[in-house]
Amino acid sequence: MNQAFLTKIKTEIVTYARLIRWVNLAMVLVIVFSLRYGLFLPLYSAAKISSPLSHTVFFLVLLSIVLITAAGYVVNDIYDQKIDRLNKPEKLIIGQALSVSRAWMLYFAFNILGLAAGIVAALKIEQPILIWIFVLTFGLLWYYSAYLKRKLFWGNFLVAILSSLVIITPWLFEIYALMHNSDKWIAFFRFYPTMNYIVLSLSLFAFISTLIREIIKDAEDIQGDGAYQYQTLPIVLGWKTSKTIVQALIVLMMILLAVAQYWLRSRHYDFAFYWYFIIQFLSVHLLSTLPAEIHKNQLKRCSTIAKILMLIGILGIYTLTPFLIPKA
Repeated sequence: MNQAFLTKIKTEIVTYARLIRWVNLAMVLVIVFSLRYGLFLPLYSAAKISSPLSHTVFFLVLLSIVLITAAGYVVNDIYDQKIDRLNKPEKLIIGQALSVSRAWMLYFAFNILGLAAGIVAALKIEQPILIWIFVLTFGLLWYYSAYLKRKLFWGNFLVAILSSLVIITPWLFEIYALMHNSDKWIAFFRFYPTMNYIVLSLSLFAFISTLIREIIKDAEDIQGDGAYQYQTLPIVLGWKTSKTIVQALIVLMMILLAVAQYWLRSRHYDFAFYWYFIIQFLSVHLLSTLPAEIHKNQLKRCSTIAKILMLIGILGIYTLTPFLIPKA
């Protein structure tokens, strides 16, 4: 192979990786794997049962989540071509490195494969109702990109909901697979509240941290969004009010986390207790980093802090699991 061909292949790989936000997809992989191997399997082991969900079905669920999420990033960039020329011209892919027609083909391919994987996973555990999770996610991601992201607050809210759904979807598959096997369900029943407590707490954390990040990102993109009459919070309410909302959400998250830490400390779960001080520290750091006026580089830094904060919070699963498993 000549050097020119290798360079072309490398350029295309980098282009596609940037288009599908490979870093964000890697985070999705880490989150879903952490739920499976840091929470669900240890709880099944404590209940002395094997996993009701085979590795094959788990892989299909993971594949579906990743592919549909990737499709969401592609369609978002398709609809944002004009705005991205103003907000981030140096990162523009569709219309430059990649044609619009090829982007649409990629979008439909990801969705078809993602829906197929989700359908097979749901049918393998004889729970066709779970197919609707993937159908709704696909539809809502398109609706967000084509319409809702232009509206006040609701676009941010939907993205936060879909972020928490990354945690809820594997949990639903585990629960439905358990309920389909009566013997395992009976053996696991006393561990069921523990699983729910952790999953729902992490989902709430993912929802709030994503909502914070989405508002910050809207402020970062205010120039292009304003030029195309988007009705985002920073445009409608101004950055000063939007910043106050972000600060309130951060404080709310810190209060809820402090309540969880008190519970952990009262039961001598010291490692988990101290782990979540990392989140508290990052939250304070985020509060102090929020700029008084809109400054793109500073807001980008805040967005990165919020992303790291969410990932570290989810990885806290590994500190919680040994302690939250009820003693026999």
